[in-house]
Amino acid sequence: MSERIKSNSNHILIVASFLVVFLFVGLRHYVGNDYEAYTYLFSTIRNGVDTRLEYGFYLLNELFSGYSDGYKYVMLVSSFIVFSFLFITFIREKVLALGIFFVFAFELIFLINDQVRQGIAIAVFLYAIQFIEKREIYKYAFVMITAGVLFHYSALIMLPVYFMYRKPLPSWLWCAAIIVSFLFYSRGLFQNILGNLISIIPFYGERFGGDSKHVVAIEKLGSGLAVMFWVVFGLYTAINQSKINRPLLTNIYLFGTVFFLITLDFHIITRVAFYLVYLKVLVLPIYIKNETNLTLKLGVLAAALLFFELEIFLELGTHGGYPYQTIFN
Repeated sequence: MSERIKSNSNHILIVASFLVVFLFVGLRHYVGNDYEAYTYLFSTIRNGVDTRLEYGFYLLNELFSGYSDGYKYVMLVSSFIVFSFLFITFIREKVLALGIFFVFAFELIFLINDQVRQGIAIAVFLYAIQFIEKREIYKYAFVMITAGVLFHYSALIMLPVYFMYRKPLPSWLWCAAIIVSFLFYSRGLFQNILGNLISIIPFYGERFGGDSKHVVAIEKLGSGLAVMFWVVFGLYTAINQSKINRPLLTNIYLFGTVFFLITLDFHIITRVAFYLVYLKVLVLPIYIKNETNLTLKLGVLAAALLFFELEIFLELGTHGGYPYQTIFN
């Protein structure tokens, strides 16, 4: 009887926490840099104008096109899909509370508010990681292709991730790669190299190269404080990868950190890196679950909380997610 009561209590807590987080995002109003663009997109579909939108998100907009404010329902359903996949993933890994904490602390919540379609695709990717670890290539391919066709085409680029190296790499190698990438980034070297490479690609060179709005000038990137946090967390993960004991997961995240630093000035490419680098909302909870030193656990949580406070007050990477307001305001 006592086990049944405990099980029921756990289910109630899970449902309650899901409702709080899902509604917090789903009921927001004009929160996120792209929110207004999604309202315009909804109006475009409602007026019968053809778009090149992914099939699933197009149908979702079409479903609520009978209402002038149907975009609110689109946001609500999108939030439900995102957190369904995130909760399933965190529950599977037995890190639900920590997972929710890091979704907020590591700014994934702001990306979900802003880049709605890719937010769904990233949540699906985190869910699909299990199929890479189990070597179930067909399941992984099916899930990612479905995510790409339905929600965000960039998910299709994640298919080669299945072939990521599965054995642990030396910590010093990852640390060296992260530090060198950060030094190159801080001096703008990658911007010059990638800018020149992109400029010679037909169509993309004209659209994304040169002085395009998709390239952020190095002097406009801010203090680099947010990037410093990602470097520190990446280095800490590399040093403690044996405690995580999930080499494939760690390799994907650390490779994503390096790739993120290399492509940081180029929004269109950085969006690909987001899939990999936001794996940190899963990697760090697993580390804390496995870590036996209470001081180290509290230290990581305190550092993550400090970063969250700084990104709110200094607007380091909130994606227009602050201040918050709901559809009832």
